[in-house]
Amino acid sequence: MPRNDGRNELYPQLLRRMTKSGEYDRISWALTQKLNESGWLDDHKDRAKEMARSAEGTSVETIVTELRPQAEVSIPPKFKQEILSMIRQYLEKQVEG
Repeated sequence: MPRNDGRNELYPQLLRRMTKSGEYDRISWALTQKLNESGWLDDHKDRAKEMARSAEGTSVETIVTELRPQAEVSIPPKFKQEILSMIRQYLEKQVEG
């Protein structure tokens, strides 16, 4: 059973504020750049293309469903920490302001 300690209610509010301020796009762009520079994006695009070739008629949704778990765990921990740090800095500014 999912925890209901207030996080479920805060997430949509935080996402809305981050989107409205442009912070979400800035952080998303930073992550995309890091993943692209490291070759992570190319690796996963290649895996998706290979899956599509080997199983003709496979839907994009099926490919995404199969690749997503592996892709998420393969994000370098350093990148995760950097993005979490950016989110924390944003939150601290919101609390201060």
